[in-house]
Amino acid sequence: MHLLRRSVSSLFHKPPIVCAMSVTENLSKQKDCRAILDSPGVPRDPDAYPISWSRRNLIAVVCLFDIFYQDLNTKSVSQLCRSTHSTTSVIQWAGDGVENYLASGNNSGSVLIWDAGTPGRGQVLCNWRGTPFDSIKSLAWNQTVLATGAASGELSLIDTRVANTISKVGLHTHPLVGLQWSSDGTFLASGDKSGIVQIWDRRVGKSLLDGADTKKIRHRGSAKALSWCPWKRDLLATGTTAPEGKIRIWNTSSMTSPVPTPERTIPLNTSVTSLHWSPHCKEILSTHGSSFTPVLQSRSQNSANAGKLSHTKTPLVNSIAVHQYPSCKRLMTLTDAHSSVVTHSCLSPEGESIFTVCPREETIKMWKVWSAPKPIGKRECAFDKYAIR
Repeated sequence: MHLLRRSVSSLFHKPPIVCAMSVTENLSKQKDCRAILDSPGVPRDPDAYPISWSRRNLIAVVCLFDIFYQDLNTKSVSQLCRSTHSTTSVIQWAGDGVENYLASGNNSGSVLIWDAGTPGRGQVLCNWRGTPFDSIKSLAWNQTVLATGAASGELSLIDTRVANTISKVGLHTHPLVGLQWSSDGTFLASGDKSGIVQIWDRRVGKSLLDGADTKKIRHRGSAKALSWCPWKRDLLATGTTAPEGKIRIWNTSSMTSPVPTPERTIPLNTSVTSLHWSPHCKEILSTHGSSFTPVLQSRSQNSANAGKLSHTKTPLVNSIAVHQYPSCKRLMTLTDAHSSVVTHSCLSPEGESIFTVCPREETIKMWKVWSAPKPIGKRECAFDKYAIR
C-alpha cells in the first residue's frame, strides 16, 4: 500500500524548473574565477570606484597615479593617463553612442573625460573643475550627460556635448558615495555616507522625495550600493554597510506615500559594497565585506558605534552572493571570493560576468555568474517546404 501511494504521488510530482540563465546553473557549478588581473596601487578607499567595464569589452582600473585598460578580446593593455598632482578614485565608462568615453574623478575636485577610442594615451575631451579640493566620490553616465557626486554632497550634471555643467541638481549633507541612473534615464538615485538616498526626476529637475524631511529614504549605514532593475524600471535596490548591512528593494511608483517603505528587505548583518540586477533572470547579486553582530541604537549613534561593532565570521564575509526576486531566497554564496573586503564590482556589457576588486590583494577577478538566453531559432513551417502556385 505504501509503494502504491508513492507511485501515485510521483504522477503528480512536478520536477523543479531549471533556468539555464540562473546562477544555479553557472557560478554555483563553476566557482573558480575566469581571470585574475594584478592591480598594484588600486585605491584602498572602500568608497572608491577603481574599475569599470565598457560596452567595447575594455576593463579599466586605477593603479596609483595611472589608469590602465585591457581589451579583453585581444588581451592588449594600454595606459590611458598618468596623474602627477592628484589621486583618482572613481572611473566610469560611458554607454551607447559614446562607448569610447571614460570619465575620471579625483581628490582635487576635477572631472576629466577621456576619449579612449584608440589604444594608448587617451585624449582629454573635457576638464571640468568643481569646487577646489572637493573630492569627486561618484560618477554615473546617461548617454552624453554625466552625473557627479562630491564629498561635500553636491550633485551636478555635465553635458559632454558642450563641456559645461547643466545644473547643480541638489545637495546632500554628507559625501555622495553612490549614483545610479534608471535604465530609461528618467530617474537618478543618489546615496550618501549617512545612508540618505534621494531619487531625482530628470524631467522636472527635483527629487521625488521633496517635501517633509521624513520622506527621505533613510538607512543606518552608508548607501553606496545602488542598482536599478533593467526589466522592471521602477525597482531600485539599495545596500548598506555597517552598522546596518541590509539590501532593500524600493518601488518608485509608491514613493508618493508619506514615509517610503521598501517592497522587500534582505537582512544580512554584513556590509554590502555593490549590487547588480541580472538582465537575464530575476536575480540580484551583492558583494560584501565584514559581517557583524547587529547593535540596537538610534540613528544619531551610527557613526560613533560603527567602529565598536562585534565582527563575526559568517559565510558572507568577503563574499559574492546572489538572491532570487521576489522571494529574496539566497541562491548562492561564494564565501571568501577574496581574502579581504570586496570593495567594488562591475557588470559585463552582455550581463553575464562581473569583475570584483580587493585593494588589500591588489587584484581584480572575473566571475561568470549568469548566462544570456539562447537565441530562439525560426520555427519550421509547412510553407517553407512547399511553394504555392
